[in-house]
Amino acid sequence: MALSTSGNQTVDVLPGDHLQLIAMSWTDGRPRVRLRRNGGQSEFVSLHDLSLRYSVADATTRRCVGHKPFRDKSTSWSDCNRTPIEGSLTCDRCTANDATFASQLHHAHTKGRGELDTAVLAHLDQPNNVYLAAFRDGSVKVGTSTKARLDTRLHEQGAWVAQVVAATSDGFAVRSLEDRITAELGLPQSVSVRRKLDGLAAPRPDDRLRTELSRWSTRVHELIAEHADPRVSPTKDGWVSSVSTNPNWSNVHPYALRLDSGSHDLEFLTASGRVAMVRRPTSSDHFVCDLRQLFGLQIELLDEVTPDELTVQDSLF
Repeated sequence: MALSTSGNQTVDVLPGDHLQLIAMSWTDGRPRVRLRRNGGQSEFVSLHDLSLRYSVADATTRRCVGHKPFRDKSTSWSDCNRTPIEGSLTCDRCTANDATFASQLHHAHTKGRGELDTAVLAHLDQPNNVYLAAFRDGSVKVGTSTKARLDTRLHEQGAWVAQVVAATSDGFAVRSLEDRITAELGLPQSVSVRRKLDGLAAPRPDDRLRTELSRWSTRVHELIAEHADPRVSPTKDGWVSSVSTNPNWSNVHPYALRLDSGSHDLEFLTASGRVAMVRRPTSSDHFVCDLRQLFGLQIELLDEVTPDELTVQDSLF
């Protein structure tokens, strides 16, 4: 099997190779997977090229997935071989790195600038947007992104359609507005992967999603007008996921097996956020599964495998 890397090169992955899937990437609206081959340096490969034939033994090891350094701009990813904290994908050291950045970033609007790391300040001193994202189960959430990463962020979230409702001068203003929307309008800032999976298997009509977005957008714009923050400007820009035109989304089923146990023979076709669409080579059925179940797991690719029995679960809607 040849995999296309983000550097437009191809690498051969053969039975007996050990792979560790680490993370998803949605740069340019295309799904990629960061993975390590045989303990080497991690790299991104196209999800469309990925096939996994493997069996998870009881002694299969899970290793830390590493982290993205926020102070070292010359390094895109820091790989790690340490044991992750129980119930986590990262070790204590990588967890601390991620937690430091996330905590300072998400609470920046409640702190003084002198309390923040210089890397966090540089990130915050950029134009930002507030968006409303709709998922196929009908859920709507509010979120934020730098203007430059907006399309990537919405794809990472697994949004199906979205409305960009505000532009702000910086990351301080955008987080104040996001918290106000949640506190005063009751719009959540997260949607569970379980709901995203359920929505892909039993979707609500796109028109209904757009109607919900329009209703919430009106309320957000009223809130912006009420508070009249000079750092905030209302917008009304629509967004649609680049994967939504794939006709196979019209009939997908939940993959009823866990990826981190048992035996599997899977071809990866596309994704929505970290939810992948897969099929078995011997079947025409399409399934959706949460790739996070594989992250950090060290799996050995096999030449042949008899996959576990799979029952197709049809939608009730």
